[in-house]
Amino acid sequence: MVYQTATPESFIDDYRAQMKAKLVEQMVGKKLDQLRTPSLVINKSILQRNCQKLSKITTGLKSTRIRVHVKTHKSVEGARIQLENAQTDAIVVSTLPEAYAMINSDLTSSGLLKQVLVGFPITADKFNDIFDLSCKVDVFQIFIDNVATLEALESYCESAGSQKKINAFLKVDCGYGRAGVPIHDEKTLLLAKRLFESPHVEFTGIYTHAGHSYSSQSSDEALEYLKNECDIARQFKDYFVSNGVPINYVSIGATPTVKATTAFMDRLDMNYILRDIDEVHAGAFAFLDRQQVATGLGTYHDVAISVACRIASVYQERNSILIDGGALAFSKDTAPQGGFGYVIDPAVKDDVKIMASLTKVSQEHGILQHLDESTLSRPELQIGELVRVIPNHCCLAAACHLYYLVVEDGSDVVVDVWVPVRGW
Repeated sequence: MVYQTATPESFIDDYRAQMKAKLVEQMVGKKLDQLRTPSLVINKSILQRNCQKLSKITTGLKSTRIRVHVKTHKSVEGARIQLENAQTDAIVVSTLPEAYAMINSDLTSSGLLKQVLVGFPITADKFNDIFDLSCKVDVFQIFIDNVATLEALESYCESAGSQKKINAFLKVDCGYGRAGVPIHDEKTLLLAKRLFESPHVEFTGIYTHAGHSYSSQSSDEALEYLKNECDIARQFKDYFVSNGVPINYVSIGATPTVKATTAFMDRLDMNYILRDIDEVHAGAFAFLDRQQVATGLGTYHDVAISVACRIASVYQERNSILIDGGALAFSKDTAPQGGFGYVIDPAVKDDVKIMASLTKVSQEHGILQHLDESTLSRPELQIGELVRVIPNHCCLAAACHLYYLVVEDGSDVVVDVWVPVRGW
C-alpha cells in the first residue's frame, strides 16, 4: 500500500484562528492608508452582488444547479458568502487543507455546506485523508482520471478492510487539455466501466472544465464556449451510455461559460442549451479581475479584488511611478490587455477610466509606465499615496497574500480581516 501523507488540519485551523483574532484587533476600523502595503483588498459588497447573480441559475433553470469553487479566496468567510448568495450547498476545493477548513467549520455543522469536491485528480498518498473527510460531510467527492489511481484506491480499501465507498467523478477533457480523459478512447471507456463496477466507488458521473474559455473576448464568444462544452459533455455521456455505462450526473463549467449562462438567460432558452447538464461550476466569478473583464461579461465596477500599494517614487524624466507591489503581490499571470494591472481613476464615478497601467513587475517592484505630465502631477499619484490596482488574475493574486483586508461599498475602512488556508 502507498505510504500515506497527512494534512496537519488542526495546526492549520489553530494558526488561522489565532492570526485572525490578532489581525482583527489591530486592523478593523482603520483606513487602508493606515496599514502596511502591499495588501490584498476585498470589497465585500461587490463580492455579494457577484454571487447573487449566480442565484439566477438556481432559481431560473429547471434542472441545473450551481457549485461554487473556493480556490480563489480559500477562506471560510468567502465560502459562506458564495453559498448563501448563490443559493447552493456545494463547493469545489483545490487542496485538502481547504477541504478540512471548510468541513471543520460551522458551514457544515449549520447545514449550509453539504457537498465538497476535491477539484484535482486524487493521488494515492491522500487516501487516508479522503476517507476521513468523507465521514464529516454529507457528500464528499474526488476526481479519478486514470485506471492506475482506481486500482490503487481498490488496493487501499482491500488492505484496510474498508466497506465504505468513495464518491468519484470521472474527469473528462472538453478541449482545455489540462486534465481529464479524451473521448472515444478504449482506455477512457475501460476506466468508466471500472469506476461504475468498482465495489469501492460510488460513480457520481462526469465533470468537465472549459478553462480555455478564459480566452474569450466577448459575451458571444463565451456563449459559444458554453455551447461547445455542453455538446462535448453530452457526447461523453452518450458514448458511455451506448457502451453500457450509466451516467447519472454531468457537471460543466468555468467562470466565462457560467457568466454567459446568467447573461443570456433572459434572451435564450438556457434550459435547452443546458439540457442533460445537472450542474455548472465556477470560481473566479466571485472576485473577477482584468482577465475576466476582457471576456466582455462584466466591467471593472464588478471586480471585488484589488491590491493596495504605496507610491515609493515618481520619475518625471521617464514618465513612470514606482509602487511597492511587484510579482510577489500580483503574480506574473497574463491578461489580454497586457501588463499586470490597472489603477482606476477614483474621480470618475459613473464610468470607468483607467488612470495608470502596471506595465512591469519584478520581485518587489511595480512600475506604472507611460504616464503623461498631467497624470504624473495628480495628487493621488504622489510619493506616499495609496493606489489600488486591479490584478490580472484574482486567484493567483490572492495566493500571494497572508491575509485579506475587507471593506464595504465605497469605503476604505477595514471591516474584517480574512486569513486564507495555505498549503497542500
